[in-house]
Amino acid sequence: MVGTGRNGKEGGVSVLDVTVVGIDVGVKRSVFAFAGVRAKLLSDLVVIYARQNGVSLMPLGMYDAVTRAYVVDVRYPGVDKYRGAELTGNIMSKALGAMVRAVHNVQRIHETPVGLVLEDLRQFNGYKRDLARARAVWDLMMSSFGKSVSKCSVVKVSWFWIGYEGEVMVPIKDPIPIVLVEPEYTSSTCPRCGAYLDKVKGKVTCGYCGFKGDRDIIGAINIAWRGFLVLTKCIREGALRI
Repeated sequence: MVGTGRNGKEGGVSVLDVTVVGIDVGVKRSVFAFAGVRAKLLSDLVVIYARQNGVSLMPLGMYDAVTRAYVVDVRYPGVDKYRGAELTGNIMSKALGAMVRAVHNVQRIHETPVGLVLEDLRQFNGYKRDLARARAVWDLMMSSFGKSVSKCSVVKVSWFWIGYEGEVMVPIKDPIPIVLVEPEYTSSTCPRCGAYLDKVKGKVTCGYCGFKGDRDIIGAINIAWRGFLVLTKCIREGALRI
C-alpha cells in the first residue's frame, strides 16, 4: 500500500500521494481499476458522475492485489455491429467525461497527482482481431485529450523480477498525466504475486497466491499498477511536476 500523504513516511522512505486509474479497453466493455491513496474516493465519484451523464458504471468490488484496487466496468455494444461504433463512442465519451471530472476534483481538493493509465496500442500485432477492434475505442479515448506533450518518454521500472516500460504524457490543455504502458502480459500475470497465469479465459484463480478475477479485471489492475510505478518514478525524478 502507498502512504497517506505526499510528505508521509513509510519504512523511512518518503511516499508520494499518487492515485491512478488503469483502463483495460475491450471490444464490448472497458474495465477501470483505481489504485493509490485516493482510489476509493475517485472510484465513487466516477460512478456518481457517470450516472449523471446517463451511463451506468458497475462497481465490481475491491480486489486485494499488490495494492488495494477498486474496480468498475462499463459495457457497450461493440464496434463491429450495426451502429456499434457510434453507440460505443457515445458511451465511452460520457464515461471518460465523468472520469476527467472526478480526476479534476480530486486533484483540486487534495492537491495530489492523479493519472490515467492505458496500454500503449500505437503499435500492435495486426493479426489480433480483438485488439484491432479495441484500438478503435482506444483511439477515441486518446483523441479526446487532444495534443499531448511527452514528459517522460521512456521510464523503466521493476517490481521484484519483472521489468516494465512506460511513457508519461500531459495534454496541453489539461493537467492530467496520461501513462502509456506496455500491453504484454497485462491479462496473463497475477496482479498479486506476479505469477504467469497462461492464457486466461473467463475467471481464473492463481495457483500460487489464490487471487481470483477474470481476464479484464486482471488486465485493468496490472495496467493500473504498472502506471502507478511509472508515474511515481517520473515525479520522483523531477521530470513531471504536478
